[in-house]
Order: sequence, then C-alpha cells, then structure tokens
Amino acid sequence: MFRTIFHKMITIFIVVLLLSFAISAVFFNISISRYVIDQRTEVLDVYGERILSALEILLDSRMDPTTSFIFKNLLEAVATNTSSIIWIADDRGYLLAYSSIPEFFQDKLQATNGIYQLTNPKQYAFQETPKPRNEIGTFYGLFDDTGMQWLTVKIPFSYSNIIINNEPFRGNVIMHTPVPEIKKTGKTILSLFLPAVFISLMISFVLMYILSKRITNPLKQMTQAARRISSGDWSRLSSNGNDEVAVLAESFNHMIVTLENLEKMRRDFVANISHELRTPMTSINGFIEGILDGTIPQEKQRDYLNIVKDEVKRLQRLVTDMLDIARMEAGDLKVNIGIFDICETVRLSVINLQKIFEEKNINFRASFEQESMAVKGDCDAIQRVIINLLHNAAKFTPEGGDISVSIRNIKGKAEITISDSGEGISKEDLPYIFDRFHKADKSRSKDRSSVGLGLYIVRNILRAHHEDIHVESEVGKGTTFIFSLPTGEI
Repeated sequence: MFRTIFHKMITIFIVVLLLSFAISAVFFNISISRYVIDQRTEVLDVYGERILSALEILLDSRMDPTTSFIFKNLLEAVATNTSSIIWIADDRGYLLAYSSIPEFFQDKLQATNGIYQLTNPKQYAFQETPKPRNEIGTFYGLFDDTGMQWLTVKIPFSYSNIIINNEPFRGNVIMHTPVPEIKKTGKTILSLFLPAVFISLMISFVLMYILSKRITNPLKQMTQAARRISSGDWSRLSSNGNDEVAVLAESFNHMIVTLENLEKMRRDFVANISHELRTPMTSINGFIEGILDGTIPQEKQRDYLNIVKDEVKRLQRLVTDMLDIARMEAGDLKVNIGIFDICETVRLSVINLQKIFEEKNINFRASFEQESMAVKGDCDAIQRVIINLLHNAAKFTPEGGDISVSIRNIKGKAEITISDSGEGISKEDLPYIFDRFHKADKSRSKDRSSVGLGLYIVRNILRAHHEDIHVESEVGKGTTFIFSLPTGEI
C-alpha cells in the first residue's frame, strides 16, 4: 500500500515539477526574446545616432570621395557588428548609401541610373518627429521571400543647409536585422537554462525520494505496530527527531500506552467482576442448598437467609454501579439541580451507615460551620457521593479509628471534607484512585466488597455538577477527600 502511495507521490511530484518547468520555460523564452529584441533595438538606435553624425560630416564635405569611402566602410563595419543591413534613404525612397543589398530582394527595388529606390511609400515615409521607430515584420513585403521576420529601425534625419526642390534634404537611416539572428542569443541562454532545469529535476527527484522514504518508513512501522498490537504485542516505535513524523510516532506510542492500559483495565475488570459475582452467588447457592437439603437446621435458616439477603443486595449494588457507569460513558448522566441542606444530607448519610460504624467501633465527628447550609445540586446524587466516600472511609479505617466530616463556607461555596484515620494511599496509587476498577488493595484482603467503581462514580457525579474532587493522603496517617458545591438560598 505504501509503495503505491510512494509511487503516486513521485509521479504527481514529477508531473507537477515538469509542468512548472515547462510553463517557466515558455515564459522565460518569451521574456528572453523580448529582452533580446529590446536590447538589439537599443544597440541599433545607438549605432543609428552615430551614423547620423557621420552622415552630417559627409554632407558637410559635399560628398568628398575620401569621406564617402570612410562613410561606406563605417556602414559595412556597423552592419557586420550588428548582423544587419543599413540603408540611407531620402524622402523619395532613393538609397543614397548602403552597407549591402542582398540579391534575393534586388528585384523588389527599382533601379534608376544605377540608384536603387524603395517602391512602397510606407517604406521610406518621413516622420516629422526625430524619435526612432522600430517594427517587426517583412517591411511591407520587402522580405516576404526570406521566410522570416525582420526587425527594422528607422531614424529620421533632416539637413536644412541642403535644399532640394525648395525643401531641406531629409530621409531615414534604415537598419534591418533578421529576428532569427536576434533570437540566437535567446536560444543560447535557453540552451544554458535547460541543462540547469534537468539537473534541478534530477536533484529534486533524489530529494523527493529521500523525503518520501523518510515519511513512508515510519508509516510502515506504524502499520506493522498496529498488526503487532492486534496480536497483543505492545512494543513502542522509535521517535527520533522533532518533526511532524516524530510527533506522529510519539502520538502513536501514546495511543499504544493508552490501549495497553485499557486492555489491562479490561482484564482486571473481567477478573474483578468474575470474582465479585462468583463469591456471592456461591454463598447464595450454598446456603439455599443447605436449607433445601436440611443441612442447615431450621432454627438457623433465618440467619442464613439474612446472609443471602445481604449478598443479593451486594449484587444489586454491583449491577446498579455498572448501569450507572454505562450511562455516564454514554453521556446520559443527568442531574436535577435544586436547593437542599447539605448538612442534613450528611446526617442522613451517616444514619445510613451507622451500622457499619458501630460494628467497627468507629469514632465519628461532625464539624458544621452552620447548623444548616443550602447548596445547589442534585440532592440524591450528592447523597450518593457522600455515602460512597463515607463507606470507602469505613472500609479502610481500622476498628476504633476516626472518621470526620466538616462543612464550611468558603467564598460562596460549601466545602465538604471527609477524613479518615486509615492506612492511607501510596503516592504510586494516588493518581489512579478515580480510575475505573482501580483498587489500591491488590491483595483484596481488606476490600472484599468493592470492584473499584465507587470513586469513579463520585468523580463523574461531581463533574456533572461542574465540580471536582481533591484527595490528600499519606501512608499510615489516613486520607482526606475534599469537594465543593455552590451555595444557595432555600
């Protein structure tokens, strides 16, 4: 699967890269062509101005043979250096001087007394503004037979000291350069650009291959780890570095730890539930069989039936707790908020557990800041919280030990504190006591009536009230649970 993804990534990357380079090459070629033509136009303009200066000297010397010879050589030199054809034409189209006239279009010029003349007025039309003009084309059909475009630069001139037909002598310096000749420079630049593109493409491919491997290899490891997890192997992934892949690997490892803990919790839960169900059911079955077969004498049957009754209640509490947890995890836990007396609720809870306190000779103390204190909450749910905490304290408090409850008003909230003088909770177990099925007494020697659901239910009830519970404990000195409720008025 990852090989397919890798191949798709490489293919998409290459297609995108080639498309990007192709588009870049087209725009680059267009830009280079424009740039080269503009540069050649500027060069011809500069040479054209120099030719005009030389032409002025030639005209001032009245076409002196020596000056004419030098001027002719100048035109030929400039034409060679610029790969162009240079003509000096008057306003009637006569070519008074030129660097050359190629044979392939001589038949398109008119010859009069050995002097060539342009036949199309648009070719030699004089413009009044001295600004040079340039155009790309066939120069009004003159270069049709060449099969290529030409760049033509026309620079007008006018000399008032030479009068012909009552008008100043004027005309144009006309310079022709074939566009393909100009574009040779662009092609040369492009020929240098293409190898660079190819090298960049190869480097990009190698880097993409390395990067893809770096991405897909951890994904392969995660796939293999997921398969190992399904078979019960909880080994972790290596997460070197600090990039996104390393963060993903760390998250995957965190998920493995969570799943491992959940699996351990599930196994513990099955073991605990199996034990809790088996123990009372075994007792119930044994006592009932003893009554039915006469093993238990009639005068003791009532006592054993009371034991059966207690075991049934124990099973009912277990089933009730399991149903409550199912509702909590499904988000169906609803609280009916009302106003009630928290002090009275504590008194009723203590009365409910009075038998347990008396059996263990527990010294109970209550310290209420006020005789009564109204709070906002679900009275039944909060009573269950208090009973669970008091019952939990009674289980782990030795005979003759102490349990205390205090209620005080702190900044508009009733703070309820339940303390015991039991063995306390170790620092290792303290962070987990509110987890489902957690039991600090792993041996189960002291806590035979619980599967570790009471404190989990307590915390969820308080969270449904948007409150939380805090625990303080020290081994050998006891445990204290503290929670708060908002006060109200009855």
